[in-house]
Amino acid sequence: MALPVETIGPFIVDTWLDGKSTGIGHHIDTLEEVFIKTERANLDLPAEACALQSLSGSIGIPAIHWFGTAFGQRTMVTDMHGPSLESMFDECGRYFDTAMLLEFANQLIFRLESMHSQQISHGNLDLSCFSIGSAPWQSPQIVLTGLGSGNFSLFDARKDLEAVGDILLHLATGSQSRDELQGLARHSFELPSFLRIYFEFIWGTEINPADYVVLRHHLHVARQGLSKRTLFGGSDSLGEEQSSLKFMAGKNTGDLFDTLGTTMSIVGQLGEKTKSWKNDEAASIIQRLDEIMSIFMVLLMRDKPSRKRQKYLMGAHHLPNRLWRDLRWYIRMAAHGSTSLQRLVNLRIYRFLGALIEIIPVYNRYWTAHLSEVAYCLMNLDSEASISWRRAWIYWKDCANFLSRRK
Repeated sequence: MALPVETIGPFIVDTWLDGKSTGIGHHIDTLEEVFIKTERANLDLPAEACALQSLSGSIGIPAIHWFGTAFGQRTMVTDMHGPSLESMFDECGRYFDTAMLLEFANQLIFRLESMHSQQISHGNLDLSCFSIGSAPWQSPQIVLTGLGSGNFSLFDARKDLEAVGDILLHLATGSQSRDELQGLARHSFELPSFLRIYFEFIWGTEINPADYVVLRHHLHVARQGLSKRTLFGGSDSLGEEQSSLKFMAGKNTGDLFDTLGTTMSIVGQLGEKTKSWKNDEAASIIQRLDEIMSIFMVLLMRDKPSRKRQKYLMGAHHLPNRLWRDLRWYIRMAAHGSTSLQRLVNLRIYRFLGALIEIIPVYNRYWTAHLSEVAYCLMNLDSEASISWRRAWIYWKDCANFLSRRK
């Protein structure tokens, strides 16, 4: 006899974990995989849900899909995430090269900047609070998944910045705390230069909103000084999602464009339909979208843009324009599906553009404009978070206008 199906709003529970404190499920219509958390995992779940709701539209922050009472307790449904940052560190032989550490440092500061701009600080950050994105194209991106352990009663930006410094120190040297850092210093241990700059910066000044930009600029300059770019650390022992992106990175550019054309053709056949899609068709559309974005991620990492007067020029035939044409077509095609599918497609594209902001920053004047457009769509599709999406729309529009005026 089959067990009864357990549902939470429009989601079906697939597996319970840790004594029903957390679980994995999927959306009834789109089959999107989601993460489930109950009060057994966090007694202060409403505060965590409130923080996530306030941070809707922030890069590297899970979207909240549902919050309410299910099975007699408060329950929250959010984006699915990949393995923890600690797990990835282990899989890479507990070694991240300097290029990867700089990538991660920039992203961690970006997460703090998003939180602190909303007067939200965590207060208890450690390595367990961060994971890798779940989609293949998200494997180079860090996601803040540990808001549940936060102490939101007191705003303390410096404490969060010091915690991020401890995390970077641990990943760079194996040290667990600033006490160990002081011990290393007494033994003339040479810190990586970017970490030395980081600690001098956060310990030597009063923190204000502009400091995050300055700090990320220092990291960007250090990153530009490295000849080799890698997003996969120093080991071949990688998880499944990272292997998927790494496998694509091993293909030549011509083969990637052929695969891209074939995949778009398959999706185009579905796009010709005028009636709503079945669940399996909707799931196929999302899977193909992830494949397309993974291919573009690899191609953009190889892209060599022309530069003139410190501006990266882009014609209609250039890769970022082709990407945006394909993504906009996807958004228009999703109109044949349910509101849930439209929201999911727009949210997926928004997350992808957010990853590009951090991983391919050379085109940020274009990514910010596209993020603004997608945030506007989500403002109308996600009524519960419309205020946050409106704030994101205005923020990215201001960023795009500022970057377009730069000489």
